[in-house]
Amino acid sequence: MSLRPCNECKLQISSDAKACPHCGKQQAQSMGCGGIGCLAIIVLMLAIALIGGIANSGSKSTNGTSTGSETITPVSPKETALSQVKLTYTWERGGFDSIMMANFTVQNDSDYSIKDFEIKCLEHAKSGTLVDTNDRTVYDIVAAHSKKRFPDFNMGFIHSQAARASCEIVDLVIAQ
Repeated sequence: MSLRPCNECKLQISSDAKACPHCGKQQAQSMGCGGIGCLAIIVLMLAIALIGGIANSGSKSTNGTSTGSETITPVSPKETALSQVKLTYTWERGGFDSIMMANFTVQNDSDYSIKDFEIKCLEHAKSGTLVDTNDRTVYDIVAAHSKKRFPDFNMGFIHSQAARASCEIVDLVIAQ
């Protein structure tokens, strides 16, 4: 037995009372569960959900190799090449200080020849605030385990307040 407020006078009465002993008002009986019974139902539902979640986690289909509780997803040639390609660069202003001219060197340490790689440069002001970005695709091939230089590459317009830039290869195609 637990206590609850009366629907009419709000004084504490037994949860089993059909009428309030203080004011005599008939009490509507709740349709929900009360006390420990309700808590047991909630705990049981959570346990079922947890067991179902654990059972379903092992049944997912993947293209990788499963070793116990760990799934190893194979890495694509593109992902492998992206992780093994290094870009070094210098840049300066050209075209009346409104064009970003860069000298790129691409070092391809992967087992795959790459082509049509996208370079993204982020331009930052003296304060460190990002002020602009430039994206260009280099339509050339860099063979596997080789290095290639791309001098005086036009990256397009540069923000007038750009003081420094950071560039990286963000996409590429595996050459066939």
